[in-house]
Amino acid sequence: MYVSVSGRKYWIEDEGEGSVLVLLHGFTGSTNTFDEVVDQFSGSYRIIRIDLPGHARTGPVGVLSMEQFCRDLYQLFIHLGTGPVNLLGYSLGGRTALSFAVLYPTMVEKVVLESASPGLESSEDQLSRQAKDAGLAEKLENEGLEAFVDFWETIPLFDSHQTLVVQKKAALREERMSHEASGLAESLLGMGTGKQPSWWERLSELRCPVLLITGEQDTKFHQINSRMKEILPNSCWKVVDQAGHTVHLEQTRIFAKIVEDFMIQ
Repeated sequence: MYVSVSGRKYWIEDEGEGSVLVLLHGFTGSTNTFDEVVDQFSGSYRIIRIDLPGHARTGPVGVLSMEQFCRDLYQLFIHLGTGPVNLLGYSLGGRTALSFAVLYPTMVEKVVLESASPGLESSEDQLSRQAKDAGLAEKLENEGLEAFVDFWETIPLFDSHQTLVVQKKAALREERMSHEASGLAESLLGMGTGKQPSWWERLSELRCPVLLITGEQDTKFHQINSRMKEILPNSCWKVVDQAGHTVHLEQTRIFAKIVEDFMIQ
């Protein structure tokens, strides 16, 4: 269903009963990202999925900052009558979940961050990343979605996808092709890593339980999450063998069990 807040329409899927678990996908993802994970859950949850700004059925909504979207997300939860929620976010969705937890701590019970970061600390790094994301946005606008997806599938971050079975590769490709080029460009320009605030100095403020998940092959995010674990006051960190950046896709059963064990603690 579509829900309107702040003059913007978001595609929401809301099903089940029990503890509220909000699923936030990564860049080029959709509400389908965690389908196989949800199928592995043994307990009952109220699962809320959202197509993030610029993605899938939400589509282009303008260039939104991370703070603007978190305000919209807060209003969406009020509209849905959720009360405090549990958040599970992957990559872009993980940065979103962390941002929301920092900005609206009373609305969060637990947070699961898969392959996520608190952003970039130095203005130099932020400006460099903004320029890189602007280049990617220009590529989307000038070359179109299919050419961008062809390129995106080959970046080193996804090297571990070479071991995925054919069906998973096909489903991932279909998901990546479900967007509009202009929407993904807006996402990069508004909610890219270089544009979001750095939350490093505010990690110590978080009191809710936080679960960090990374793949052992994902060296960059292994290093980031090792440091996050030292700062977050109420956190645990799980490193999954034989997985890269997309742990939920590469080791679905293990990922689902780690998440569910954390949820029932």
